[in-house]
Amino acid sequence: MNSGYLLDTNIAIAILINEDTVINFIQQSSRDKMPIYLSTITECEVFAGLKPEEQLRAEKLFTSKRCIEVTSEIAKLAGTIRRDQKGMGRKLKTPDAIIIATALVNELSLISRDSDMNFVHNELGISLIKI
Repeated sequence: MNSGYLLDTNIAIAILINEDTVINFIQQSSRDKMPIYLSTITECEVFAGLKPEEQLRAEKLFTSKRCIEVTSEIAKLAGTIRRDQKGMGRKLKTPDAIIIATALVNELSLISRDSDMNFVHNELGISLIKI
């Protein structure tokens, strides 16, 4: 499972604030010709917290060719993931479940710093890269 990378919201925010580690990862991904994607859920979360001066930079990051929309398939899978995780005593937020489902459906590696995502590799088989 590695037809590209799906960036979690915390990674998108790190790009917008020019964090060196994340910028270096993105540049290396580009050199390696690895496509980078974002969920429209991440787009929503980022735009909700933007300062006016960050708007243009964010619009450049969230292009239509880079953003993956939430389909019915993704929504159903996200609901199932949330339900299953709740049954195991784990509270998983809806946006996180949608991002996880997006990675699964599109066979993408998940790039995140969120400790709530640590289970995805062992339990769902998603490649998780922490930067």
